[in-house]
Amino acid sequence: MIPLLLNTAIAVPDYEYSQEEIRGLVAQWLADRPELAKKADSILTNILVKRRYTVRPAEWYLENTSVTVRAKVYREEMVRLCERAATEALKGAGVEPGQVGLIVSTSCTGLMIPSVESHLMNRMPFGQYTRRQPITEMGCVAGATAISQAADFLRMHPESAALVVSAELTTLTVQLDDFSMANLVSAALFGDGAAATVMAGERFTANRNGADPAGKNGRHLPAGIVATRSVFFPDSLDIMGFDNTDTGFKIVMLPRVPRFVREQVPKHLLPFLEEQGLRLGDLSHFLLHPGGRKVLEGLEKKLSLTRDQTRISWEVLQNYGNLSSTTVLFVLDQFEREVRPRPGDYGLMMAVGPGFSAEFLLLQW
Repeated sequence: MIPLLLNTAIAVPDYEYSQEEIRGLVAQWLADRPELAKKADSILTNILVKRRYTVRPAEWYLENTSVTVRAKVYREEMVRLCERAATEALKGAGVEPGQVGLIVSTSCTGLMIPSVESHLMNRMPFGQYTRRQPITEMGCVAGATAISQAADFLRMHPESAALVVSAELTTLTVQLDDFSMANLVSAALFGDGAAATVMAGERFTANRNGADPAGKNGRHLPAGIVATRSVFFPDSLDIMGFDNTDTGFKIVMLPRVPRFVREQVPKHLLPFLEEQGLRLGDLSHFLLHPGGRKVLEGLEKKLSLTRDQTRISWEVLQNYGNLSSTTVLFVLDQFEREVRPRPGDYGLMMAVGPGFSAEFLLLQW
């Protein structure tokens, strides 16, 4: 049984800023630390992000807001953005909320209990017996992991549909009193946004309220998820993550992340493809999580990928920044809108994150 990716939609917050405007904001923040401000400005210039979206206006972030205030903003915006993305994704797929058998949600930039799918089920007509699976604490890899786990559900329930919703409000984790390189990179790189992907099992047919397993969006052939692989790298807990402090989540991100990804990930990716009877050259499409400039450049070099093959990942990074777990769904959304795969084409979806871990999905159209 091969689960299908039907449709993806994104939702961005109300506030949009160019990287030039962010540079001005950071300069205000570091006005009393000229050497640090110079270093931060260099990072902002070289990181290749052009614009980002935030859940609050720029000046709000220069205030030392409490953890309680940030938690309230996180909860409100999670629900609002996820509902927008989920509604659009379901509509584009021709799937009614009542046909969804599983909702998987991902986020690592805040905490809310009950989790966001509980709120969606109170606001949208999902069935009372719909299963819920929140995925937290996995960071950037979680969007791809959520699709893998929804695919496992659909292999067992091929008559059903599933919904993956992901939202990350990374700007709520910026720490005004943290002058570490990790926090400076975070301020230069990360943004806010939400996305949702609708999936279906092979036996999900048009006999339920007119739903169509090929989707109603007219974008593309549905992608089948042929195989998935989760990879855990031992003894790498310190590379990336958050420390939970009195002032909220404090980012941990070592400079060796790009090198680690470049050196370790291909060692597991190539055998994964070989198990499916494929080589890297058999893949036509690459949907890579754009963790940052050095991560993408390292993967391009190690896997011998052209800039055309990674174009969408670069454009998502430039136009939205790194959205942690949500970013790979932004890549999927743009791919669905712009690319017309040929029947039989193979593609790779890949993300990496804290743990340290990686997720591979082999797709075929």
